Amino acid sequence: MARRWLVSVVAAALIAACQPGGTASPTPGGGAVGGSANLGHWASSPAETSALSSAVAAFTVTHSGLAVAREVVAGDYRAEMITRFGARNPPDLFFVNAEYARDWADQGFLQPLDDWIARDGIDTSKFFPDYLNIFKGSDGKIYGFPKDGNTIAMAYNTDLVATAPTTLEELVNAANSLKGTGTLTAPMCLNGALDRGLAFIYAQGGSLLNADNTASAIETDASKAAVQWYLDLFKDGLGLAAPANSWCGEQLGNGNAAIAFEGGWLKGYLDQTFPDTNWAYAEMPVGSLGEKVTISYTASYGIGADSANKDQGWEVMKYMTGPEGMAVWTGGGIAVPSRTDVPVPEGFEVIVAGAEYSRPGSGFMKGYNAVQDAFRNAFTLEVQNGTFSADAVVTATKAAIDTALAQ
Repeated sequence: MARRWLVSVVAAALIAACQPGGTASPTPGGGAVGGSANLGHWASSPAETSALSSAVAAFTVTHSGLAVAREVVAGDYRAEMITRFGARNPPDLFFVNAEYARDWADQGFLQPLDDWIARDGIDTSKFFPDYLNIFKGSDGKIYGFPKDGNTIAMAYNTDLVATAPTTLEELVNAANSLKGTGTLTAPMCLNGALDRGLAFIYAQGGSLLNADNTASAIETDASKAAVQWYLDLFKDGLGLAAPANSWCGEQLGNGNAAIAFEGGWLKGYLDQTFPDTNWAYAEMPVGSLGEKVTISYTASYGIGADSANKDQGWEVMKYMTGPEGMAVWTGGGIAVPSRTDVPVPEGFEVIVAGAEYSRPGSGFMKGYNAVQDAFRNAFTLEVQNGTFSADAVVTATKAAIDTALAQ
């Protein structure tokens, strides 16, 4: 699932009060790098931790002189890392989620990678463009290499849905035919937020921003109609949000929903938790836009402007995001390659195919968290009140976009 972190008031204050200092260039020259590096990361699941351990172990086989110590950054990852930045004591290498990568780069927390890239002749064209571009700062420099990527696809119960819908019209028809079937709470498990809804807004010809991302476009007729279409799925009983203590993967697995919209993380979960559920991925249905579109999520490895062992961190990053290291990492069954030259793990073909036509699901503008909050809060209120009007959702979202763009 796309991760979300709440930043505490104290942590937010550190941004203004404790800006990091140096952004020194990497040590010139190449050759073997020895010493040690600590790798800071979140731990979302045992499977993810196991896959990361395997990739680090593979690194040490070919880099015996460079020791890597993994450090789970406990608690609210984003807030804890901001505290570390404020203290000028970040790990040498660490995970950076796309949703706040641009903010961290522009605030001076991250070390640009361009000098290393040029020195070592790294071919960045091997990364899917949207996965890499999201980690560029406002200055155009690269501040992270994507460690993996995910796109949102349609997952469906093959015992209930014989043929996957290929258009949104077919999706609505299929959902209507499933109403009242068996144990279904609703035909589809949906999410009244942009981390899924944005894919449908794009498919129906809408957008949050104009073509060059300089102004709001949520108030256009096409965008408003797309938001209304998504609200109507809830209004017509075709989709319900997962209960507070659940998520759509569980709802699909336990038979409460026949269709859900998730990324590659769904496969390992269903394989382990609901092995008897028959299901498959399909590409997102095409809407009035007339072409395939979905949204993508990614995270990178980053190096801090104040990291103590930058060259060592860079060596680890090169391996972990290179073809060999990424193949080990994604071979763990919980991550999907962000490179075009890494074999696609079995079962993730649809997820990787989406990277060819996806648009970023987060991190493509400053202040996006506030925009997401505004959309979700207004959308949820419309559903709860039974009013199902796009007007309030559009108004609240536009106000948040305008505020974010003015920053």
